[in-house]
Amino acid sequence: MSTKTSIIVASGLGIIVGLTIIGIKEFIKKKTKEYDDYYADFHRHFESKSIEDTGDGVEFLAVK
Repeated sequence: MSTKTSIIVASGLGIIVGLTIIGIKEFIKKKTKEYDDYYADFHRHFESKSIEDTGDGVEFLAVK
């Protein structure tokens, strides 16, 4: 193979690999966003509570 052919093949392969990586990242980002949109309401109210808050109550223990 000549040098020109090697360069063309390597750059074509690099473009394919780059587009594949970008596609996989976008796919994972979409799945993560769907997960966050669905489960955000379940986790939203308990993330900001400090450890010192005691959960005295049946409702809190049932949700926890």
